[in-house]
Amino acid sequence: LGETTRDLYKAAGKLRIVACICGGEAGVDMTDALSERLNVRTNGTAGAFAYRRDKKVQQELIKDAGLRSIRQAAGKQWSDVESFLKSETFPVVLKPTDSAGTDGVKLCHDIEEAKDHFHNLFQVEAVNGGFNTEVLCQEFLQGKEYVVDTASRDGEHKTVALWCYDKRPANGSAFVYFGMVHVESDSLEA
Repeated sequence: LGETTRDLYKAAGKLRIVACICGGEAGVDMTDALSERLNVRTNGTAGAFAYRRDKKVQQELIKDAGLRSIRQAAGKQWSDVESFLKSETFPVVLKPTDSAGTDGVKLCHDIEEAKDHFHNLFQVEAVNGGFNTEVLCQEFLQGKEYVVDTASRDGEHKTVALWCYDKRPANGSAFVYFGMVHVESDSLEA
């Protein structure tokens, strides 16, 4: 991080660095750390933002805010999630807690398939690099999946756009991105 910071200051020359903006999911953690290091406006690496890519924590925060959330369990060992999976109706979704897109996401139709995928996720490299450290098991929600793009500053929050994913089964996977459809702000859906 120190070398990256020095390289940025060198590249900027006499220009003042005023922001560090992430261009995609893979850069979120680095952007937070780098923006702190550069002493510019930042989400930071502490508090709730420290886990903002963690899918398990996201759902816990939603639940703590009194909103409906997904039934889930996460763990580093099969025994951490086994009782949850035995009590859940299949199919269920398994994925790394810090996955991006549909990396490692699988719709499992029985306990054996879930167990195999759980163990497999610790053996494969994640799309953003590194290896998975925890697996999240969640109830499967049927229906449309939406993305809400927001921007916040100084406690003021703005909704920027609403999207509906076009995901379909393909190539042996239950969730393959075919695209995103913008939802107009004046539509009933929005």
